[in-house]
Order: sequence, then structure tokens, then C-alpha cells
Amino acid sequence: MTHLSRMASATLLAAMLASPALAQSADISTITCADLATMDQDGITTLLFWIDGYMGGQAQDPTFDLDRLSANIDGAIALCQQNPGSSVMDALYTAENG
Repeated sequence: MTHLSRMASATLLAAMLASPALAQSADISTITCADLATMDQDGITTLLFWIDGYMGGQAQDPTFDLDRLSANIDGAIALCQQNPGSSVMDALYTAENG
């Protein structure tokens, strides 16, 4: 494991542990953009990382592209601001796939 990947893993783990809202079991597909607006930054980061990893697994894409993730998150946030009732998963999927 490279130094950078260790740092990324440690950062993600810290974000996950610092997020009590996501410490409980949840059906991620039911979380709406309005719900996202009530979460703290660590919770948002954890959720979006998880969804991105889940979608990558579904697409059988094992790569981690920080620039792509950042652009997708920006796009999802813009979509969520326009449609608070949409699911966060749908917003991130649309941001990534158009």
C-alpha cells in the first residue's frame, strides 16, 4: 500500500467513524437530497464515498479517480439543490452518467 493510499484510507475511515448519522444501519437508496442537506460534512463525505464505491462495484470498475469523484459530487450537489426530493444515489448516478 502506497503512502497516498494509506492516507486516503485513513481519511475515509476517520470520516466514517466521525459520522454518527451513518453509524446505524440504513437503506442508502432511500436517502434523499433533502436528507443530505441535514447531514454534517463528514456524513455527506462518507455517504458519497460509499455510493461512489457501490456504483463502481456495480459497473465492475475498480478504479478510484479523485478528479472524477469530485466532479460527480459537484454535479450531484447541483442536482440535489434543484430536486430535494430526489434520492442521493440517483443524483450521483445522473451526475456521473448524464
